[in-house]
Amino acid sequence: MNTPPAMDKSVNEDCLDLARHRQGDSEAFGRLFVRHAPVVLAICRKELNGRGDPDDALQETFIRALQKLNQLSDCRGFRPWLYAISRFVRSELARSRRRQAIHEGAAMTQATAESPTADSSVAAAKAEDLRRLDDALNTLDDDERLAVHIYYLEHDPVAAAQLALGLGRAGFYKLLARARGSLALRMKEVALP
Repeated sequence: MNTPPAMDKSVNEDCLDLARHRQGDSEAFGRLFVRHAPVVLAICRKELNGRGDPDDALQETFIRALQKLNQLSDCRGFRPWLYAISRFVRSELARSRRRQAIHEGAAMTQATAESPTADSSVAAAKAEDLRRLDDALNTLDDDERLAVHIYYLEHDPVAAAQLALGLGRAGFYKLLARARGSLALRMKEVALP
């Protein structure tokens, strides 16, 4: 069976852009993104269906594709290879969202169980502490914030750090320690009058 002409053109363009990228053309991967991003984003929107941010999934898919581009041996398989990466990213995001919901639900249940008759001032103080923690987390650089999220939300944080940050065990825990130190300082700064 013959491949439709549109498919041939897209595959040929992918092969040309992959070759140009490998030769140092800084715009070649951008053309791959422009060509395939709309379909990947549509798939992410459909498949995630509220269990993760489709724009984040799109971005993460192309970041990983760029990082692993040397593993692609046949340029004609770029599209299915990219879709496989997207499927893995969507799965990770959905799992992370489920874990986050479980942890948040458990934290809310625990907070309620610990003080079922707590007055509004205690509840307000807890809400203020959570707000301060959220503000402090948002001041961390992206890698530090991601390390904290990975540590507390991922089942296997070391493996997740390897994929997301490209760090081994020691590097991940050094980054996490730095992030925790920064958080502790920022929390003290916010608490001081």
